[in-house]
Amino acid sequence: MMRGLLMAFLWCFLWGAGVAGAQDFTGLSDVERKQVNGWMAERAETMIRAHQLERELQEAWSDTRYTSPEVEALRARYRELQRELTRTQLELRKKVLEVPAVQAKARQLDEAKKSEQNLSKRIAEKSGGKQ
Repeated sequence: MMRGLLMAFLWCFLWGAGVAGAQDFTGLSDVERKQVNGWMAERAETMIRAHQLERELQEAWSDTRYTSPEVEALRARYRELQRELTRTQLELRKKVLEVPAVQAKARQLDEAKKSEQNLSKRIAEKSGGKQ
């Protein structure tokens, strides 16, 4: 969180410096420049706070601090759907393994692994067991 805050501040500072660089403050008195600098600092702080609030709002759906009976019901349904999705994914993976084209690929993989082992064995024998 601190790193994100630092990055947001840096971004705001650089953006503000870019805006300030694009604007002509030469006609301002020292008092006016100080006032503008104060506003720019306040704007940077406001932008950081807005970024923090936006992040909190984006994550609020899963934050248990924010709850109501309706929210808890939806969270329970969400967990149920996640479990169902996981079960369906496992079932799908098993069924796909039964597809002839996938079985052919699995055989090719087995053959490639055996070939790799045989080659590793030959290399080890020629190198005196050192790899």
